[in-house]
Amino acid sequence: MNILLFGGSGNIGQRIIKEALRKGYQVNAVQRNPGNLAIKDSQLTITKGDMLNKTEVGQLIRYAGVVVSAISAAGNSTPEQFKSANINLINVLEKHPTLRAIIVGGAANTEIAPGLRAMDSPMMEQIPEEWKPDIYAHAAVLDLYKASNTNWTYFSPAVFVGPGERTGQYRLGTTNMIFDSNGESKISYEDYAMALVEEIANPRHIRQQFSIGY
Repeated sequence: MNILLFGGSGNIGQRIIKEALRKGYQVNAVQRNPGNLAIKDSQLTITKGDMLNKTEVGQLIRYAGVVVSAISAAGNSTPEQFKSANINLINVLEKHPTLRAIIVGGAANTEIAPGLRAMDSPMMEQIPEEWKPDIYAHAAVLDLYKASNTNWTYFSPAVFVGPGERTGQYRLGTTNMIFDSNGESKISYEDYAMALVEEIANPRHIRQQFSIGY
């Protein structure tokens, strides 16, 4: 399997690369700045490219067995650039409707109760104002994939996602936010990446959103 990965230098992207290599997959990591990715492996190719360039996306996608987008709405990109990059990917994917794409999504568009997303709940009162445009951009992108003619999967992390252990002891949901026995929604980058690569190997959420937590 040849994985085409956008956003491989991020916290989640790097773990996805390591997990995919552990499973024996070939990975082509597309980077605006290839020097930002320090991982070296014979099964890893690092290619200079940008999801904001639709022509480049179209050229790269021809050699992919599956596409993974781990780009962020934060960091060096604006929410509008994040949406534009995903629109480019969707437009290209619609020309390859059987090619699978897995999108690293946001947590706030999962539900804390049936029909109530976290982003529409009082939880947002605890969120810094400067984070909210990124949250809404992720929700807009999910809507774009839902309306598209693509073979998409949207994978929402827990609210608190950070470095930790690769335990394999996670739980999966669908549109629901997953809470542990203490009422917290948490997952490590390592277990998130493990679950994403497992979804590549054993597709269970075709044209669906799914979630993860402990």
